[in-house]
Amino acid sequence: MENTMTEETQEISPSVAVLAVVASFLLTLFLGIFIIILFGEELFMVVGELLIAAVPFCYMLYKGVDIKKYIGLKINFKTLTLGVAVGALLLLFNIFISYVLVMLLGPSEAIEQSNKRVVEMSSSIDGLFLIIASLTLAGICEEFTFRGFLQNAISHKYSSGVAILASSLAFGFVHFDPQMVWTIAAFLLGLVLGYVYHRWRSYTISATAHATLNLIVLALAILVP
Repeated sequence: MENTMTEETQEISPSVAVLAVVASFLLTLFLGIFIIILFGEELFMVVGELLIAAVPFCYMLYKGVDIKKYIGLKINFKTLTLGVAVGALLLLFNIFISYVLVMLLGPSEAIEQSNKRVVEMSSSIDGLFLIIASLTLAGICEEFTFRGFLQNAISHKYSSGVAILASSLAFGFVHFDPQMVWTIAAFLLGLVLGYVYHRWRSYTISATAHATLNLIVLALAILVP
């Protein structure tokens, strides 16, 4: 009886999880405006990723959830290696879907501007450090929010397919692109990352895969003209 009650207290309501993610998005949006105005977009690139995970993390602390156990945080050679391998494979998937989406929808101005800004910032050591930190945190914080928190909460009440779909839709939404290239690409990547998280029940693998993909894309953007 005691074990059952402990397991129940570790569950998070899907509706509460959705509200927490929406709150995190709004917090990032509104605080982000002030951070950009006061300190510049460079700082926001890092702080913004932390804000994405702020509300879910604080809520789990408030509820006394064993976060490490809940999200499946287990760091060892196997999970890190598997995460890097999955991230490398995701690069091929990302290249394919990006090519198809650009063929169908045309080039994304948002992506082109983002890539241009990344190359410009990478010309200095400080700028490169900030970009690396931001892209690494993107893997850590976004996977915590969308897979470890949201997908996990939904899967306690609904099927894994519904949980993966819902978390991927939210993931795509926060990567909004008026031309939809970035949004759809993020949604499709979210489906794969959601499956990876479900398959191994490991936040470490999905977060490492996400961060690895981001850093490989960064390296290609800098090294390939």
